[in-house]
Amino acid sequence: MLRAIPAFLVALLILGNGEAFSDGVNFWKVDSRNDFMAGRTEGISMLADEALTLGPEVKLLSETGQPFIWSLVPDRQGNVYLGTGHDGLVLKISPAGDTTVVYDALEPEVMALAVSPDGRLYVTGSPEGRVYRLTDAGGGAENFFDPEEKYIWKLLFAPDGDLYVAVGFPGKVYRVKPDGSARVVLESGEQHIISLVLDRNGNLLAGSSGGALLYEIDRQGNVSIIFDSPLKDLRSIFVDGENNIYTAAFEMQSPAEQAQQMMMMQQQQGPAAEKPSDEQKPEGDQQGGDLKRGLIIRPTGARVPTPTISEVYFFDRDRFVTRLWRESGDAIMALGGMDDGRALFVTTKDKPSLFALDRRGELTLISSVENLEVTAFLQQDSRTLLCTVNPGKVFSIGKGYRKSGQFTSDVLKVGIPSDWGTISWVGQTPPGTSISFRTRSGNTDSPDTTWSQWSAPLKGLPGEKIDSPVRQNFQVQVTLETSDSRVSPRIDEFTVSYLRRNRPPMVSPIRFMPQGLFIKKAPSLEEPGADSKYPQEVEALLNSQNKGNTDNPFNGKKDYNRKLRMVGWNANDANGDELRFSVHYRGVDETTWRPLALGIPDNSIIFDTEPIADGTYLLRVTASDSLDNPGSRACTSERISPIFEVDNTPPVIRDLKVERSADTGPVEVTFWVEDATTRIERVELTVDAGEARVVAPVDEISDSGRESFRITLDNLKAGEHTVAIQAWDQFFNVTAARKSLTLK
Repeated sequence: MLRAIPAFLVALLILGNGEAFSDGVNFWKVDSRNDFMAGRTEGISMLADEALTLGPEVKLLSETGQPFIWSLVPDRQGNVYLGTGHDGLVLKISPAGDTTVVYDALEPEVMALAVSPDGRLYVTGSPEGRVYRLTDAGGGAENFFDPEEKYIWKLLFAPDGDLYVAVGFPGKVYRVKPDGSARVVLESGEQHIISLVLDRNGNLLAGSSGGALLYEIDRQGNVSIIFDSPLKDLRSIFVDGENNIYTAAFEMQSPAEQAQQMMMMQQQQGPAAEKPSDEQKPEGDQQGGDLKRGLIIRPTGARVPTPTISEVYFFDRDRFVTRLWRESGDAIMALGGMDDGRALFVTTKDKPSLFALDRRGELTLISSVENLEVTAFLQQDSRTLLCTVNPGKVFSIGKGYRKSGQFTSDVLKVGIPSDWGTISWVGQTPPGTSISFRTRSGNTDSPDTTWSQWSAPLKGLPGEKIDSPVRQNFQVQVTLETSDSRVSPRIDEFTVSYLRRNRPPMVSPIRFMPQGLFIKKAPSLEEPGADSKYPQEVEALLNSQNKGNTDNPFNGKKDYNRKLRMVGWNANDANGDELRFSVHYRGVDETTWRPLALGIPDNSIIFDTEPIADGTYLLRVTASDSLDNPGSRACTSERISPIFEVDNTPPVIRDLKVERSADTGPVEVTFWVEDATTRIERVELTVDAGEARVVAPVDEISDSGRESFRITLDNLKAGEHTVAIQAWDQFFNVTAARKSLTLK
């Protein structure tokens, strides 16, 4: 009876994707922010507690035909005015949605607008900044304020009717009276002041470009710095109803690069503003003029290189600051506000999305949006407006729920054709609302025309089977609907059950260690105590084992025993099933396989060759996944080894002769060595128990099972001498012979 010795335990591998270790029923759960963000939404919001509801209605209000919209302000009649670039137009959108031109500025960019308490519209043009006051509805305007600075970024009316004007370079804020007289209320030392807002107490808040500072100018004119951001530009400020502040800062390309783009824009789009002479340039800036100090303006058709960082900060009423949000790869150019005090912003880094952020940093996906950059928000009674650049559009976001919306999941990539089971879900459907599911399947990583059509709607009821065909990949589309814009269904999670079709395990080519070499068995893992009784699945989790794959069987410390032979293989199972191996052998001229090891978990064995007759043999390794697949689901596969030799019989030394042909001549030793199974590996000769030396056969190549030898011994002295021969075959079976000779 042959003795089989397991080599070592199967290596433990890290688990993946939350799949079960064996391929019973699997469950795909979609329930996290990452899961929902990985999918595609249309008319769907994702709440801060990671649930989906219907989103607000987002409508295109105006497609202006202008590449840029920099600002928007309302008047008391419900009209909205837009400041645009690069044609320097001021547009008006009426309550009915009609868009008309109300003013054509001399400058290419209308960066800021403001409506006075008496209803008159004020307009800024940049560069060569001036503030114009419209005198009539027909487009007439007068030069209201002309500061020394080149750029005007923001206009804001104080409660008493004075106009705040934020300028750059350098960054200042003017307070201009209705008669046009002005005084500086903030001389920042920064390059630009690019944002202005009044808080609920009437204090002026200003954000700068250069050091991203947040200033506060109180009603008595006292200036203080609330915050010094580590970034460059503090573009947006939003004050909620409780006088808390949100700000957005970002850092993008250098001011010099932006100015270079602005200069190119002016050259491409018409006569540039008159370039100041060297005498007019500020001292110390003679090489590039004030354009070196930068702008937050972009040329037509060109996107600014990806900025590095954007951050959103929250300041409570004590002006204690908390950073709520940080992202690389996108710039937040504007913040808006919601009735509940949350801040709105749009990011386009991963996918264009409108988010709401509360003071705790909890994020709500309000809606997916077009891949556009948002430059301003405007909150009105029944809606919120946002405007964009590249191209210039205005969108309206309603306050009620839209009638329907869809969430399309990311693709579940199973990798093996699978039978789809059922969909279960957790959520709420108030009266007048509903949730339904559609599914499809395919074999490509991304859905295409080869995928199945979307199935008929499913309600996710118990026992309701998914009827998508057996394929490798799968996708779910969830539809939320309501008949009442005041209520929405809600879905917190859904789970799809599926059963992967069982695939046979794969066994790699079988490899042998040289005769006698083997790997010492690794120490066994500590077995669970006798009192520890767990279900099979729990034990698998505790041990973190994926038994569908094996590791290299020849890793470890080597040892030697001439009688032993080690054989190993690698195996894997696409379903992750636990494998068992059976090993059989037979002679190459035989037809019957004889068992060597049955149902072992290891991917190697060490067997004793001594009981096996000399000869040439084959091994067969059979892998089975029957432990995890009952009945007809079980699969097996097998691999036949290369032929291998068993040789436990030493070679034979024949016709050993030690002779001297003449009384004074050399001594000649002749013999031949023969092995019935393998080649002659090495032959050594010693004289009088001296140092052994390896001798070569007559043809000088030891490559067969029969070799002839002739060795000449010189300088032997008179007396008795003994010649000993040792011969080894390929498997290191050794034999010896000796013969003596007396010389006179």
